[in-house]
Amino acid sequence: MKSIKILFLFFIVLWYSTNEGYCQIKDSIGHYTELIQVSKNSNDLALAYKFFLKKKDEYSDEKSIKKEIYATQNIAKIVYHLGYLDESERLNVECLELLDLVAIDAWSINSKVKTINDLGIIYRHKKDYKKALTIYSEALSLVKKESEISIILNNIGYVYLQQNDFKKALEYFDLAYSRALKNDDILNVARSLDNLGFTKSKMNIIGAEEDLIEALNIRIKENYDFGIAHSYENLTRHFYALNDSERILLYSDKLIDLANETNNLELLESSMRLKIDVGDDSVSRDHLRIQDSIHDMEETNRSNFNYYVYQYDKKNKALQKSKLQNEREKKVKLIYLFSTLMVLFGSIFFYFILKSKHKKDKLQQVFNTESRISKKVHDEVANDVYQVMTKLQSDKASEEVIDSIEQIYIKTRDISKEHSLIDLESDFQEMLNDLILSFNDVDTNVIAQGISKVNWTALSDIKQITIYKVLQELLINMKKHSGAEIVVLIFEINRKTIGVNYSDNGIGCDLKKGLGLQNTENRIASIKGTITFDSEINKGFKTKITI
Repeated sequence: MKSIKILFLFFIVLWYSTNEGYCQIKDSIGHYTELIQVSKNSNDLALAYKFFLKKKDEYSDEKSIKKEIYATQNIAKIVYHLGYLDESERLNVECLELLDLVAIDAWSINSKVKTINDLGIIYRHKKDYKKALTIYSEALSLVKKESEISIILNNIGYVYLQQNDFKKALEYFDLAYSRALKNDDILNVARSLDNLGFTKSKMNIIGAEEDLIEALNIRIKENYDFGIAHSYENLTRHFYALNDSERILLYSDKLIDLANETNNLELLESSMRLKIDVGDDSVSRDHLRIQDSIHDMEETNRSNFNYYVYQYDKKNKALQKSKLQNEREKKVKLIYLFSTLMVLFGSIFFYFILKSKHKKDKLQQVFNTESRISKKVHDEVANDVYQVMTKLQSDKASEEVIDSIEQIYIKTRDISKEHSLIDLESDFQEMLNDLILSFNDVDTNVIAQGISKVNWTALSDIKQITIYKVLQELLINMKKHSGAEIVVLIFEINRKTIGVNYSDNGIGCDLKKGLGLQNTENRIASIKGTITFDSEINKGFKTKITI
């Protein structure tokens, strides 16, 4: 009897511990999901990213593909909140590809619609309205619930509203309102009414004010702060169009009061911006202060995120590197070394033949390039080869010889990279991505933003080559001299110019122009661009390029 009781207690403890562990896992997922929606500290998004990235790696098998999709969706949300739209788009597309591998059921349909909606928001943010309409149309063909149909119809209407196609917008908002009424979906009824009223206001159609007021009353009754804020903003803009100063003040003040009550800094900033838009400059100074606070908070979030990403990547790469250190790899490297040397010397000979075909003003530049390559090969490769030969003659350990040859391989590879030809037949954006990716390693994390914003095909060949070579030189100098752990490249479009901002957290310098910096200045000047440098000891290195 005693043994039966002990066995019974054992199963009770086992059941309790198993269920407690399961609850902890569920609680963790819920906790980090909530951090994405309402982050309170500057490292919340970074912590959530680490959690879901780990989960994504754990779930990468056929049995747990749904969990992998959920983790990927949350990672996509995190990078969206941090402003990395291209990365968020890539992750959402990855989710759609994974969903194609899952059996069609209610969960997969809902998950697909959610992912498509997130993609639509990204495309709207990037003002790619054609893609947004296409993706929303796809979602509309999948959903069956009236409430979901109403949401998507509202989203489509909003795309047309952003393009000032008020007639089309009104058509879709009206459809959304009908669907919401049919389903007695009170919040979507209010949303559709608010959108209808705002669009009517833009078109000077009777009934705009009534719709806006009714939507506000519903939202107040439902205690829906986000919707109430939207109603206050639309009513303010409606009465601004009517030049009704009393009600402009009423609703714009209500919006600021709501932002203060909910302690929502972003809402407070947008409510003050609305005040300025409708001619009230009394909040201008406070608005600038809050803008700066939000900007500082966003920068801190991004910095913490980039640091955690770097640490995670560094740990994984170190683990991979330790597994690859064996004799077979060294032999492969040895073979690759001599192949690279042959390619390198063959390339130099090829350059020598081609130089006679260049124009007179290019001959000296080609000669200088070939001379510099030749000098590097002589000084950094030939001398090392001589030392290896000496070691072989003195019958030193073969391991030492292999290590020495491996060092020669690394130097030769760097020289080959620095002076390799650019294939202009290939996709230039992909080439830039590959260049940036090649400098990511255990010690350095290179982050690029906005590459896809630039229409690279519109640039001439010489400009493409120049941009590539200058970025290559900056990254090579960084690798050799700066000791940077994080490098950020930001590509921007400013009217008719392209801007490239480079920054790293390396050791910095006194900014005395060396050969590398002079080369970059000459290259940029040759295509009528500008380049500036900013650096101090222990404060990193920054470069701004305008073309």
